[in-house]
Amino acid sequence: MNGTTSLFDITLNHLVPVGIVMLLGLLGGKVARKIKLPKVSGYLLTGLLIGPSVLGLISNEVVKNLSLINDIALGLIMFAIGGVFEIHHIRLVGKKVLWLTVGQSAGALILTTLLLRAVGIDWYPAILLGSIGIATAPAATILVIREFEAKGDFTDTLISIVALSNIFCILSFELVFSLGKIQQGTSIFMAILSPLYELGGSFLIGFVVGMIISKWEQYVEDQAELVLIIVAGVLLVTGLALTLNLQPLFATLIMGAVTTNFSLMHRLAYIELRQMEQPLYIAFFVLVGASLHIEYLPIIGLAGIAFLISRVLGKILGIYFTANWLKLSIPIKKYLGWGMIVQAGVAIGLINIVNRSDPDLGTIVTPIILATVMIYETVGPPIIRYILLKSGDASLNE
Repeated sequence: MNGTTSLFDITLNHLVPVGIVMLLGLLGGKVARKIKLPKVSGYLLTGLLIGPSVLGLISNEVVKNLSLINDIALGLIMFAIGGVFEIHHIRLVGKKVLWLTVGQSAGALILTTLLLRAVGIDWYPAILLGSIGIATAPAATILVIREFEAKGDFTDTLISIVALSNIFCILSFELVFSLGKIQQGTSIFMAILSPLYELGGSFLIGFVVGMIISKWEQYVEDQAELVLIIVAGVLLVTGLALTLNLQPLFATLIMGAVTTNFSLMHRLAYIELRQMEQPLYIAFFVLVGASLHIEYLPIIGLAGIAFLISRVLGKILGIYFTANWLKLSIPIKKYLGWGMIVQAGVAIGLINIVNRSDPDLGTIVTPIILATVMIYETVGPPIIRYILLKSGDASLNE
């Protein structure tokens, strides 16, 4: 048709897959609840089942074409996570959360690096993988918390550490990656400038847009308009960050933190915003499941197994010893470390940076991260459900 696309083609290529993803995801979530699993597990397993690795009902091309859904959903999730950094809340739990985050981040980084080195991985990729191992998955964590309506000190601490861990991860990764570039011949000036640009630019965009929205919200009375302002802000920040090669997750987190501290009005829109978010989150997790790579499992070898075990063990031990030193509650000592298992978006985003900059290094880190992400994403949500129940912050509500 001379390069044009018919309405039928547009519907078939774009809208039908979205509808299939949402409907099958919703069904998968209901099945998961019937067998005592979190709904997010149902969404992920549905995506894995219909994705390229199993039945192939949706292709890799479809997953890539629907990446906009992932960007919007992750932006909204990180905006919500940014709300954790409310000044009053930080004053109450800030010291505890900071030390626990340092403990589990250091545990994951050090133990992962040493064990990977012990199985034959060179120091640079081992440390780089250790820094990526700090990352957690705020999306899965926050959805399980919402599903079981978990509230309390344990839940607040969990959300706060998940948020801070990803900031620590990005900072550690940028530092290690910059040092690696210096070893490969990049000037010290450029190696320092690159992370400063990414992190500083992301912070600036999130802060400025957050402040504009905070001022705007003070003159708005309609909740529907508040929701529109928040969603538009998330889209703007995410789009600017992607366009300028910045960190969109960090930028939207900063935006959420700014609006939480400078405006009380947007909290009125949370319930309405959650209702709008739900179909996006379902589609997001189904697409995450569809992008999981079963084919990497047989080839990860000893290094993949070392990463899989050492990252989790490092976080658990880091939380346990730090909590013991701070004389924190037994649930935090026993269970909180297990809440750090899930890993997805941030880790995948970082290996994409590696692949663009150094494809040879990417061949080492990519199979390990993609294979272990599949395992973490599968087993992580049920574990989060379990620790929320054991902590007493959630109930089954059957």
